[in-house]
Amino acid sequence: MRAPPRKSVRSKHSREKPYRATVLSLLPRFPEWLAGKELESAIILTTRLRFARNLVGERFPHRQSKAARSKVITKIRQSWETFSNTVKFVALDEIPALEAGLLVERRLISPQMAQDTRPRGVFLWKEQDISLMVCEEDHLRLAAILPGLQPRKAYNLLKPIEEELERRLPVAYDSEQGYLTSCPANLGEAIRISFFCHLPGLALTGEMEGLVHAVSDAGVTVRGFWGEGSEILGNIFQFTDGPSLSLKSEECLLRMETLGGQIVEREAMARIKLQGKPSIALQDKIARGLAILRACRMLEAQESLALFSAMRLGVDLGWIEGIDHRTISLLTLETGPAFLTLSLGGKAEASELQTLRAHKVRKPFAKASFHA
Repeated sequence: MRAPPRKSVRSKHSREKPYRATVLSLLPRFPEWLAGKELESAIILTTRLRFARNLVGERFPHRQSKAARSKVITKIRQSWETFSNTVKFVALDEIPALEAGLLVERRLISPQMAQDTRPRGVFLWKEQDISLMVCEEDHLRLAAILPGLQPRKAYNLLKPIEEELERRLPVAYDSEQGYLTSCPANLGEAIRISFFCHLPGLALTGEMEGLVHAVSDAGVTVRGFWGEGSEILGNIFQFTDGPSLSLKSEECLLRMETLGGQIVEREAMARIKLQGKPSIALQDKIARGLAILRACRMLEAQESLALFSAMRLGVDLGWIEGIDHRTISLLTLETGPAFLTLSLGGKAEASELQTLRAHKVRKPFAKASFHA
């Protein structure tokens, strides 16, 4: 099932108007990964898998001059732009920072890549389930993002593209160390798998710390909402596998499939505890959150993520009806700072963003009701 197309916003908000951004014109729909089934993506919202590759005879991007980076980008574009007419290249150093921010919100590039000022770019697939970052930490970072717990499907989706990359470009590989990468932790198969998880049950029952310790001992890193170095928002955690030098692709996949199953099991058990002995405080938190979303006139970004988390949990516990996970996921993107600013013509004050964010959430949540 495909995610619904992005609709142009028509509201009473006086400043809101279409913005003909280069990036926005290339993203006519919201990402395919928003179309996950309710049960499939209630706990593990998305799986992200990426390959890191570098070109033979070239320094890693962080050690290259601007001229050298531009040369590498040109070489990659010339060999890759004929791959498919649905794949488009965006030179990030040639677009406004706001448009790069939109790509971050769609999880097509990293925050670090958006903030860089040197030559760099990204190939975008029409469905937004695949992207190819050029001159981020490595020359090539090919990534797929899918709903739910699907590392193997993500691998199978990317592998033919990765093989085509190696046919078209000279990729650095060592018989002992595997694929050569900027970060030694990525040597070997140079595969990295991440889960984007919503874990309010573990957070509310105080069991999250135990899970973090357990996965850390297994070499898995727990990160925040925007990845490395970011804070936890809306009870959403990223779990990223560790070094894979000694592991084959199948071992990496099995390891993370097992971990994903354990995360789902622990969170499901925590939610059973919450549902079995529901506290008045939790019911109040969810009911109050719904009331705010139905009536608010200004809403900050971080507050919206916390409220969306409460709504997701309310839906999963059967306490909230009239709204589903996909709608909440769509609202998460529609209320992102970059998307809202573009909706206001590319420039807006913080108060204007808060007012428009509140406007966007009121109507869908007006249809929802609380029953505990």
